[in-house]
Amino acid sequence: MRRITGLVLIICLILMTAAGCGRTAEVPREDPPDTDGAAAPDEEEENGEAGREEKYLDFKVQYIRTDGYADGEEYPKTVWITSVAELEAYYSANRDRYDLESRDNPYSDQATGFLDAVGGYDDAFFEKHDLLFVVLEEGSGSVRHEVTGLKAVPAQDTGYTLQPEIERIVPEAGTDDMAEWHIVIEIGREYGKSAAEAVVPVISTRYAADAAGEASGADTASVAGPYGQISVSLPAAWTAEAAPIDSGRLTYGLYGLILKPEDAAGGQMELYCTDSFGVCGTGLAEGKTELAGFSATVGTYDGQAHWDFITFGNDGPQIVAQHTDCSSWTAAMWDEAMAVLDTMKFDERIAEGGAGQYISESENSALSLMMSVSRVTAGGLTVRFRQYDSLDGTDLLYGSGYTLARLEGDDWTEVPVIRDDPRFDGPDYTIPPQGEAEWEISWERLYGELTPGTYRIMKTVWARRENRDAAEPYSLTAQFILAG
Repeated sequence: MRRITGLVLIICLILMTAAGCGRTAEVPREDPPDTDGAAAPDEEEENGEAGREEKYLDFKVQYIRTDGYADGEEYPKTVWITSVAELEAYYSANRDRYDLESRDNPYSDQATGFLDAVGGYDDAFFEKHDLLFVVLEEGSGSVRHEVTGLKAVPAQDTGYTLQPEIERIVPEAGTDDMAEWHIVIEIGREYGKSAAEAVVPVISTRYAADAAGEASGADTASVAGPYGQISVSLPAAWTAEAAPIDSGRLTYGLYGLILKPEDAAGGQMELYCTDSFGVCGTGLAEGKTELAGFSATVGTYDGQAHWDFITFGNDGPQIVAQHTDCSSWTAAMWDEAMAVLDTMKFDERIAEGGAGQYISESENSALSLMMSVSRVTAGGLTVRFRQYDSLDGTDLLYGSGYTLARLEGDDWTEVPVIRDDPRFDGPDYTIPPQGEAEWEISWERLYGELTPGTYRIMKTVWARRENRDAAEPYSLTAQFILAG
């Protein structure tokens, strides 16, 4: 370990500002504590609770890839280093476990080694600072990290819980290799090992494709719903309108984007998400192509010059493109439309809200009746009945009662009621013949807020027929999902 205090100590004073795998960053806060005159934790305790509020701290940080996979190792790990002796001891104890050596070219932003990074920490440094190592493991060597904040949270009695806020930066396509990292954080000694009762890393993930889009200034459009987020990049003369779920802006689908060239006399292209998509009819020709990284199906009716629909992938939910009234579009506009679709991304990690899903139990053919749901939230939804054919001499009625069930594995389990509340299911409301009826439900009193998942709501509809003494009950079921 004499290499730490020898030649490496000298050259590493230069390396403290290196970038990349061993890069150093100094991260000031908007309102940092005065590290020269700040009250130590014990002094703040004497000044009362007002002096022990949460605060963000100044820090410097280095990121060193050290590798060293071992079965059963748990991450993240945190290690305090408070002296040169402790640093030397850590190196000696872990040099066979991790790659903690120098690298051949320490000036390369891809080659800085552990010894190159820590060689400048001497006795003078440790008089005023401690080091905190946060050791991470990643499934891909392409993942990078950024410490975005260092928060000191007062503990219950004295001292602090230290929370390094670390962002994982994940590329759209990564290498298939394991990687271990030492994140080396320099921290003022007054907030170091002696003051920190616990260290709790707070780790989040950012996807590099998103960051690249922001950095490039590309004109993008996106909309999110319960299945995920749809996004595209737009040419200079195109416009986009987001159509969230239940907005009523789309001709087709649950939610999506309405896209069109600014110079077009009319027409629009809708790129939307749906839980199911089917086509039928004569004169349909279908072909396969590769679009936006998906296997896409292109459908055209009756030999028209331009496609009628494009579906991305084969599994539900599906992303579909369709257009309406686009006869005025030029050949260049159609080419641009395909270029836009080729930038489509569907990110299932960015999901929000809820939506109804069609199931056969939602329809009763004997009553020519459909039940569906909309405006789905964790606290309620809207039930909609639609009678699509008349039943002579029959009145359809429904009441206020219902039950909820949640999908658990392959089984449906009734959602437990959290408090008693009288519910009456008499035939109180009428569904107009060949008409529609809506009923808003708020279940927070009965069930509380539902957690993300797949649910069903069951209701009874009565058919009161002429010349019969009693109304006949029929059960209908609607299914919905909640994202989270």
